[in-house]
Amino acid sequence: MDIETVRRIALARHLNQLAVSSLRSNNDLHLFAAANLLQDAAEAFLLAVADHVRASVDQNTKFDKYFVLIDERIAPKELPFKTKLLRLNRIRVDSKHYGIQPARDECDRLAVSLREFFEEVSQSILGVVFSTVSAIDLLEDSESKNALLDAKAALETGDYSACSIASRKALYLEIEWRYDITKFKDSKPVGLLGGLSDAPFFARNAEYIKKNVHDPTDFIVLDHSKLDQDLMKDGVDPTAYWNIWRLTPEIYRTPDKQWVIKEDFDKLATEFLADKIEYIFTTSIDLVLGMHTARKAVKTGGYGCYVLDLSKDKVPVFESADKTSRVVATSPPGLERVDTDYRVLGLKGDAMYWHVCHFSHDCHLWGYIHADDVKSG
Repeated sequence: MDIETVRRIALARHLNQLAVSSLRSNNDLHLFAAANLLQDAAEAFLLAVADHVRASVDQNTKFDKYFVLIDERIAPKELPFKTKLLRLNRIRVDSKHYGIQPARDECDRLAVSLREFFEEVSQSILGVVFSTVSAIDLLEDSESKNALLDAKAALETGDYSACSIASRKALYLEIEWRYDITKFKDSKPVGLLGGLSDAPFFARNAEYIKKNVHDPTDFIVLDHSKLDQDLMKDGVDPTAYWNIWRLTPEIYRTPDKQWVIKEDFDKLATEFLADKIEYIFTTSIDLVLGMHTARKAVKTGGYGCYVLDLSKDKVPVFESADKTSRVVATSPPGLERVDTDYRVLGLKGDAMYWHVCHFSHDCHLWGYIHADDVKSG
C-alpha cells in the first residue's frame, strides 16, 4: 500500500469522525453537515481503494461509477453495501443542492453501514484494519515511532488503556521530556545545560520541587506559552496536543529510562475510552508526523545537518573553546557521533574546537570539544 492510499484512508476516517460528531448534536442543522461528511468520507475511501487496485478513475468519475470500475479490478469479488452508499449519495445531493433536511434515523443507520463498509473492505481488499491503518510508516525511525507501533498493536487487540498510554509516551518522547525538572532536585550546579530546560524558570530549583513534586509525574512542568509557540512553529495544532494531554494519563520517564504511569482510573476506563481511543491514536500520529515533517523541512531548506565522530568514550565538553575552562558535560559511553554546527580556533590559539549541539532523550551536549577528541578525516 502506497503513501497516498494511506493518506486517503486517514482522511476518510477523519471525515467519518467529524460526521459522527455532527450526528450527536441535537441541532438538526448539523444533519446537513453529517450527510455531506459521511458521503465525503465514503468517496475518499473509494478513491483509496481505486488507487490500490489500479482502477481507472479520474476527476470526472461519478460516485456510482466507482463501484463499477473497482468491481472490474477485484472480480470475482464485489464491493459490499452498494445500495446503501448510493442512497447516502442521494441524501447528500438532496441536502446540498436542494436544501432537503436529512432524516436523523436514516443518517444514523447509514453511518453504521458506512463504518461496516470501511471495516469489511479494509480487511478483504486492502488487507489492513481500518481503525489502525495510519501514516506511522511516514515517521522517522525513533522511540516515538516505536511507541506508536505499540499503540497500534494494542488498539488492534482491543486493549484501549495500553493504546492510550503508548500514544501519550510518543508525545512525551517528542515534547514533554524537555520540561523535566529532575536535574534541579539536589540544588547542585547544572552548568550551561540547566539553561536549556524548557520548564518555567520558577520550577527550576530544589525549593519548588520540595513543595510541589508529590509523585514522579510532577517532575514534568510544562510552560504552556512556550509549548504552544513551538508547536505552531512546527505547523502542529496546539489544541490537538492539549486534547490528548487531557484525555490520556500523565507519564514520566526516569533518568534510567523506567516509565512511570499515573494510572488515572477515569482516563483508563473502557467506557471512557470506547469512543475516544481512535481520536487519541490518530491525533497522536498526526502530531508526531507534523513534528517529524517540520524537522525534515529544516534539514532540506538550505540548512546543513553536520555530525562529528568522536575518537573515544567520555569526551569532555568544555564551557568555552579552551580545555582549561569548566567541563559542562561528558559524552556517555558508546556515543560515537554528535551533532555540531561550527568549529573555531581556541581562545589560546592552541587547537581547533568543535561546537556541539547534541540533544537526544537522554543525552544533552552543548559546548566545545577539543580537536584531540575528534576523529581525523
